[in-house]
Amino acid sequence: MDIRIIVSAAPARSARERASAYLPWPVRLVLKLGLPAFVLFMVFVLPNYLDCRTRHGSGQFFHGMTVAACTRQTVSGQIDETHKRFEDIARAIGAR
Repeated sequence: MDIRIIVSAAPARSARERASAYLPWPVRLVLKLGLPAFVLFMVFVLPNYLDCRTRHGSGQFFHGMTVAACTRQTVSGQIDETHKRFEDIARAIGAR
């Protein structure tokens, strides 16, 4: 009579995959889509919003400009600057 013990790492990996299977699909969807969107919001929109609130509080706004308009303008400017940087990098790589 032979007794063999087989040890493999496969069950631990599949156990991690199965852990998310117990979550309802709306929770998994929020985790997959909502969490990255929340992180992007916290990185890009929130600092610009807080900067605009500070400007508004110190009176550095144009007459009639709202905090929402300032936030849109600064986020748009940040996106434009990032786009320009990527274009410059692409041109530098293409010139090689």
